Amino acid sequence: MSANSFSRLKAPFLFLAVCLVAVGIWTFQAKEPNTLRVWFADVGQGDGIILRTPDQSTIIVDGGPSRSFLKDVDRHVPMNDKDIDLLVSTNPDADHLVGLVPLLESGRVRNVLLNRIEKNTTVYKKFLEVIDAQHIHSIEAAVGQVYTFGDVSLTVLWPDPGLLPGLIGKRVDYNTGSIILHVQHGDNDFLLTGDATIRAEDALLASHGVPDVEILKVGHHGSRTSTGKKLLDVIKPEYGIISVGQKNRYGHPTAEALARLTAAGAKIFRTDQQGTILVESSQNQLRVIPERAVP
Repeated sequence: MSANSFSRLKAPFLFLAVCLVAVGIWTFQAKEPNTLRVWFADVGQGDGIILRTPDQSTIIVDGGPSRSFLKDVDRHVPMNDKDIDLLVSTNPDADHLVGLVPLLESGRVRNVLLNRIEKNTTVYKKFLEVIDAQHIHSIEAAVGQVYTFGDVSLTVLWPDPGLLPGLIGKRVDYNTGSIILHVQHGDNDFLLTGDATIRAEDALLASHGVPDVEILKVGHHGSRTSTGKKLLDVIKPEYGIISVGQKNRYGHPTAEALARLTAAGAKIFRTDQQGTILVESSQNQLRVIPERAVP
C-alpha cells in the first residue's frame, strides 16, 4: 500500500477520533450539576479551596504548601474550561501560597485578589513576579468588595484598611491581616477565614458585623488564637471545616478550638482525617461529602 493510500485511509479515523473527543468533552461539561461546589482540598498543613459555581466559573482561595495543588484543581474542573476566573491569596504564608504559583504560571488565571501585607520570602517574591510577567489583573482586598458569579456572591469582610494599621501597630502581623470572605448562594452562607486571628474577628464584629453561616472554614487550621467564642456566638455555624495536616508540629487543631466549635454546636470535618471535603449547595439545600469516613 502506498503512503498516499494509507493517508487517505487514516484521515477518516482521525476525524472520527477528534469528533469522539469533542463529544466527550461536551458531555462532561453538560453533566456538571447546577450547584455551587466547594472543595476543601486535602493539601496537608495549609489551605486550598476550589469553588465551581453554577454558571461554571472557577474560584480558587489559597493553594496549600505544595506545587501539586494544580492537580487538585484539574481533578475538579472540566478539561474544556480551565480558566480560573478569580484567584484569592488570603495571606503570604507558604502554606497558603506555594500551590498558587503553578496556577499563575499556567496562564489560566484572569484575576487575582491578594493581601498586600508583603513577606520577604522567595515564594512570595515569585508569586508577585509571575503576576507581573503574566500581566494578570490584581486587586488589593478591602472590606466591602463584592464579586458576583451568576447567583453566587463573594464579599470581602476583612481586612479593613482603615482599622488594620491601628490593630497591628508597627509589627508585621500576617494572620490578623488575613482576608476573610463571605460566600453566599441562596440560603447557604460560607465564611472563609484564612488564618485570621481572634483580634481580627473581634474588630470585624465590632465594625461591620458578620452574618450567620452554615459553613465555617475554621481559622488558622484550628489554632487556639483563631475562631473565638464571640465569632461563633454570632455566626452559629452548622459545620466547621478544618484544613490541617496529619500529625503536624503545631498541634493543630488545638483542644481549645475544638471545644469552642463543639460548644457552638458545629459538626466538625477535618481534612487530616477525612481527606478532601466537598460541600455542595443547591441554594436551599446543603450536602457535606467527605472523601473518606473518620477511622
